[in-house]
Amino acid sequence: MRNQEYAPGEAQPAAGAGSAAPAGTRAPAALPPSGKTIGETQLIWMMALLMALNALGIDAVLPALDELARDLSVEGNSRQFVVGAYLLAAGLGALVPGAIADRYGRRPVLFASLASYIILSIACSLAWSFESLLALRFLQGFGAAGIVALPPAIIRDRVGGDKMARMMSLIFVIFLMVPAIAPSLGQGVLMVMGDWRWIFVFTALAGVAMGAWAWRNLPETLHPEDKQPIRPRIIARNMRATLTMRQALGYTIGSAVIFGALFGFINSAQQLVGEAFGAGPWFPAIFACCAGAMAIASWTNSRIVE
Repeated sequence: MRNQEYAPGEAQPAAGAGSAAPAGTRAPAALPPSGKTIGETQLIWMMALLMALNALGIDAVLPALDELARDLSVEGNSRQFVVGAYLLAAGLGALVPGAIADRYGRRPVLFASLASYIILSIACSLAWSFESLLALRFLQGFGAAGIVALPPAIIRDRVGGDKMARMMSLIFVIFLMVPAIAPSLGQGVLMVMGDWRWIFVFTALAGVAMGAWAWRNLPETLHPEDKQPIRPRIIARNMRATLTMRQALGYTIGSAVIFGALFGFINSAQQLVGEAFGAGPWFPAIFACCAGAMAIASWTNSRIVE
């Protein structure tokens, strides 16, 4: 997420390390209101659950797609756009937070993303038509992209190398717990409240809780000397360099294939499992099994990656 320009032949620091000190050897630049730095265990849980807000915003509404479609007079497969619009916007939005967070710090961008997630969740609960809901979901996905994009940067500010890989694997274990239970949570809200709109209120409350926790305990991890100016020319040049680097391009394509398949499944899971296979009441449990298997694989990776 760096956009600093280096002269030819000049040694470049590792990503996330803006000075000669090795990543992870310095204390965070700012302290939370308690005056204490955040511990590794709390940091892992916080980053995982922040990222999981996006999963909650996507998966909790899956059991309610049928009722949503009836309420807003949606026919055919168009109901899937409620998920697809969010995913598409989140992908596009992921291009934005990096440079801004490198310039102004992690906390301001993270809390702006959280505010967007909360406000637009409430707005979705008040949607008056299917078209307005899709527009709000697109805006929500774009605005909340920083919730997913910033946790790896925050981790990288503190540690690097194999330890970062181990921490990110553990983060994904916790992160994948939310998709496992999100449809059940959404179905529970639907059963208790009787209206799909309350699911969006529930996700907004989850965002408020996470925001309060992060505001209280998460320090600013980007040191002042590491802040970078926003220079579109250099950002574009660095992106071009990344796209022409065979190793980076290979990992990018591999990740795109894997996550593309995952998002394709998420986008069609409710209709496929609930309707095509006639397993509607079992959908949350089947979805939880899929996410649980991924969590086990990620935990295994955390044990062997070093």
